[in-house]
Amino acid sequence: MARQKISIDTEDYVNDIIDTTKKKVIESKREHRIISADELIPTGSTLLNLSLSDNYLGGYSLGKFSNLIGDQHAGKSLIALNMLAECCYLKRFNDYDLIYDDVEVANEFDIDYLFSSKKVKVSERIIFNIISDSAEDFYGNIYKKIKKGKPFIYVLDTFDAIASEEDRERASDLADGKKAGGTYGTSKPKLASEMFRTIKSDIKNLDAFLLVISQTRDNIGFGAKFKPKTRSGGKALGFYSAHENWLSVVQQVKEKDVAIGAITECKCTKNKLTGKKRHIRIPIFSDYGIDDISANVDFLVEEGHWKKKEVKKKKTDGEPVKRGRKKKSEGGSNIIVAEEFGFEGVRRKIIYDIENDQLDKELSMLVGEVWKSKEDSLRLNRRPRYEI
Repeated sequence: MARQKISIDTEDYVNDIIDTTKKKVIESKREHRIISADELIPTGSTLLNLSLSDNYLGGYSLGKFSNLIGDQHAGKSLIALNMLAECCYLKRFNDYDLIYDDVEVANEFDIDYLFSSKKVKVSERIIFNIISDSAEDFYGNIYKKIKKGKPFIYVLDTFDAIASEEDRERASDLADGKKAGGTYGTSKPKLASEMFRTIKSDIKNLDAFLLVISQTRDNIGFGAKFKPKTRSGGKALGFYSAHENWLSVVQQVKEKDVAIGAITECKCTKNKLTGKKRHIRIPIFSDYGIDDISANVDFLVEEGHWKKKEVKKKKTDGEPVKRGRKKKSEGGSNIIVAEEFGFEGVRRKIIYDIENDQLDKELSMLVGEVWKSKEDSLRLNRRPRYEI
C-alpha cells in the first residue's frame, strides 16, 4: 500500500520551526542571581542602588570597599552621609559602628535637620570623632576597628586630604630650612596598596564596609584626550574596589536665581557585583540631601512608563488672537499620568502627592520593576554555553 503524501504549507513549516526554536531557548534560559537586600547597604537613592546591585533596596555590598570619586560640589559627602543615615533606621545595622572620618574637617551639615526623625537621632548614632591625621593614622584607626571584631561601616572623606608621615617630615624639614628628602608623593600610594591588601579579608569576614571618597583631578598629558578626569592615590584604590563611581554636576538647580542644589550624574565604571556599567542622575540639595522621589518620577517619565499629555490652555472670551510663531510654553502644560497611584498633574504636583501620601516605598518598588524589565530586555538570552 502506497504511503499517503502529506502536504504541508511552506510558511506553516517555517513558522513551526521558529516556534520550536524559541520554546527551546525559553526553556533553557536561566535567571540571574538576585542579590539579597541583607547583603547590601542602602544608599538613600533608589537609582543609585539599582545601578550598583540591580536591587532597589540596597547598593553597596557588605564585606567590600568602594571608591566614590567626584567633582567639587557634586554631592560626595551628602551621598556618604545619606548612606550612613539609612543604616541608622535598619535593625540589621544596630550592632554596627557607623563611622564618618572627616579628614578634611569641613563637614558643617546640620545632620539632625537633614536625616533625623522623632525616633532616631542620627547625629548620636554616627561616630564623628574619629579623624585621621595621616595615612598611617587612618590605617591604624581602621585596624583598631577590625581587631575589635565588631562590624562597621567606615567612610573616609577624603583620601586626598590625608598626608603620609613622610610628607609631614618633608614639610617640617622645609620649615626648618633643611633640604627635604623623601619619595615625593609615592609613599601614600604604596601605603594604600599595603593597607587594602592587608584589610580586605578582615573586612569580608566582619561583613564590614569601607567607602573611600576621592576628589577628581584634571588629567594632563596625552591621556587627557581619552580620560580628562583622574584621581590621586595610585592604582590600589581602583584595583581593590568593588565599585568605582564618578560624580559630576550636569545641571544647577535654582530657585529665584539662587543655586539650591544640583543634578548629579553618577557613572559606575567598575562593578564587581553585577559586572554592569550604568549611569544615573540624581538631584541633591544642600538642605534636603538626595531627592529620591524626584529622581524616581523623572526616571519613570524618561523610560516612557509614565506618559505625558498636553492640556491645552483654554481661550477666554475677548482674548486677542496671538499671531506669529508660538513659544514652546504656549498651548498648555505637560501633565504626567501616574497611573499606578491614580495621580495626574505637573511634575511638582506629582512629587508632592507621592510625598504627602507617603508612597515613597511603593514608588521605589515600581522603579525597581521598570529597571528590571529594561535590564531583561538587554540580555542576550542565548543558550548557555555549558548547558548539559
